Amino acid sequence: MYKRISVLLLALGHFGAQGQVNDNAVVIESAGLSITKAEFEQMLAGDPRLPVALARPAAKLALGTDFGKAFALEAEARRRQLDRDPAVQLKIRSYTQQLLANELLIKLRSGFLQDEAQLRAYYEINKEAYAQPRVRHILVRTKSSPVALIKGRPDLPLEQARAKAEALRLRLVNGADFAGLAKAESDDQGSLRTGGDLGFVAKGSTDANFEAAAYSLATGVLSTLIQTEFGFHILRVDERQPMPLAAVKAVIANDLAHKELDGIILNGYKLNTVYFGGP
Repeated sequence: MYKRISVLLLALGHFGAQGQVNDNAVVIESAGLSITKAEFEQMLAGDPRLPVALARPAAKLALGTDFGKAFALEAEARRRQLDRDPAVQLKIRSYTQQLLANELLIKLRSGFLQDEAQLRAYYEINKEAYAQPRVRHILVRTKSSPVALIKGRPDLPLEQARAKAEALRLRLVNGADFAGLAKAESDDQGSLRTGGDLGFVAKGSTDANFEAAAYSLATGVLSTLIQTEFGFHILRVDERQPMPLAAVKAVIANDLAHKELDGIILNGYKLNTVYFGGP
């Protein structure tokens, strides 16, 4: 497919291994489209491929070639004026909205990370919300779960798994020992032997539904059934470990950024209710 693609990787010897080129030097060009060394490296800032490419000439050449192919295809699409097609422009607008929303989140998060006073003030008010919970759980695996099926156990479809999880929770409500029941019935082989004890759960380290339950549960209280891609979980928080500000700065900055996004969204748009419905 790419045999006839004519892409010029300028000064390819320099781009690969031999030396350095000026930041303003064009490193990829195709039919009037071009990108300089500085633009190329800025475009890939944060991309794990870039440091590998800068350290290994063969990887740099491979990366440049991949982008060169993309430039060639973009140039041909523009030559055919696909970028002027109204349907294509709407798709570009949709992609642009997603990109800008993500970049706004990154910008807000970065700003909050640099505001030590605001981070500390928010932390002091919400310190308990950032205390790490020590979680014990029982998992009832559902069919197609990424968790391996324990030998000898049935591969339960969704509703049968739900029914089993509800029955296990009822046994806990009626006084069954959590650790003992987890050892006997949980499908999580990683925590089976410890009676379902997962240790302290850091924010961002597990499924969003699981995390939300773990951080909102009062100590010693059973959760309702929590569904994840793994199956149905029954949780109990055994204790909470206070976390110092330094350990949760990034999490707080992320939470503050999302709160600001929520505020922007709240009154930031208007729908045509004749078309969309609603109040």
